[in-house]
Amino acid sequence: MFRPWLLIVASLLSLLIAANALWVSAQGEATPQPEGTMVSAAECSTALGGFWLTASDACVGKDFGFICNGGISPTVEPIGPISNSLAGVGALVDINVVDSIHTAALSARGENGGIAWLRVAAEDSPLRFSGVLIGDVAVRDTTPDGFPAWQNFLVKTTDPLDRCEVAPHSSFIVQSLPGQPSRVVINGVSLDLSGTAVIQTEQNLTHFMAIVGDLGMLINGQRTNISAGNEVAVAYDVTDFSRPNGTVSLPAPFRRDRVEHLPVLLFDLPIFVPQGGFATTQGQVNMRTAPNLDAAVIIQVAGGERMTVLGRNPAGDWYHVRLGNGQTGWMFAELLTGNLNEVEDVYLETPQPLQRMGELGQKARVIAPNGVTMRLAPDLSFAPVGTLNFQQEVTLVARSPYSPWVKVDLNGLIGWVALITLETAAIIEALPVDYNVPPPPEPTRIPGSFGNAFPDPNCYPNCG
Repeated sequence: MFRPWLLIVASLLSLLIAANALWVSAQGEATPQPEGTMVSAAECSTALGGFWLTASDACVGKDFGFICNGGISPTVEPIGPISNSLAGVGALVDINVVDSIHTAALSARGENGGIAWLRVAAEDSPLRFSGVLIGDVAVRDTTPDGFPAWQNFLVKTTDPLDRCEVAPHSSFIVQSLPGQPSRVVINGVSLDLSGTAVIQTEQNLTHFMAIVGDLGMLINGQRTNISAGNEVAVAYDVTDFSRPNGTVSLPAPFRRDRVEHLPVLLFDLPIFVPQGGFATTQGQVNMRTAPNLDAAVIIQVAGGERMTVLGRNPAGDWYHVRLGNGQTGWMFAELLTGNLNEVEDVYLETPQPLQRMGELGQKARVIAPNGVTMRLAPDLSFAPVGTLNFQQEVTLVARSPYSPWVKVDLNGLIGWVALITLETAAIIEALPVDYNVPPPPEPTRIPGSFGNAFPDPNCYPNCG
């Protein structure tokens, strides 16, 4: 039997769904997903891998003081020659001439999207940090006249509804350089940055998440400090992110899903993202090289030391941890306490250090003006096997177990050179160690330093 009321209800539901989708799009919070765009996690992961590699080749390791575009054309102000100059992948533009940049959302299939690097370096100022815009991120320089550009800026991030499950949330990642803390103002909050933080916005909130290092914050005259693994959410009136309204959440472990799938190999300082929260030693605890009592002790950590947790072993009785100084190792879980979310990353062996993607993790260039001699083993005392010319490119093979030297390959000719003679974007700590090299020769001992008396010059040649 035909029931006209069913048709009316269905029509009303369709109108309500369409109206809701248009309202959400108008708010800038998400974009409706076109039909037929869903892909599997594996397909999206493969596509994203290719996209990240292209962006890495284009922008990783580039100079400070510039913005580098690694994805599809961003929206840039001022419009005109400057915005046109940043349209291409790998384009570099001086940060001082850019007022704002807005990168595009990652596509539903993961094959393209927006990603850009903002590397700030002010002359005659200690201000020096890097920022990465991933996905739909808008940043605007609001620094007052007379101060270095990009010391004060606004950030807004937006996630599309059709984000594939292995794509990261739209994020702004900000990093200070080792030993060079920076003070920046983001969304009206003054940050004392000494490490890595992730900034995300949703509705009228800005999430400040400390990933590595503590994050000092000054919010409307009130100071707070969050340790790595934690976050605070700062509220604003409507979506005006220039001035917090005074509502700030208590520091709490960040939600791991908010920082999952970030392309950490593309950061200027690649990092392992920890679990949400932190752990603290209840007394003196040994940090070991592996999750068992037979493993070598790296260091004894005093009681009350706070650290982030990177993962756990399958049994859950050992945690892989990172101290505030960046040192990592394993600790017995029962000897730790703290405010920690569920540890999701599980592995039996210690993860290898992170390495750059593609050729950036393999290649180096000779910077010694007179070239460099390749040697049989990693020390000047070993025989030469060849010569590398200035600006010649080589493939990195391994690193030395006892000296700052690396093994390189030049079209099949393999030898060792001092690392100081090369320029590379590769992470040297991630190269395999060649333990098969001969040990360095012992230095010639000074006569008399090993039990023999110095000869008496007055008795020669009759020294019997």
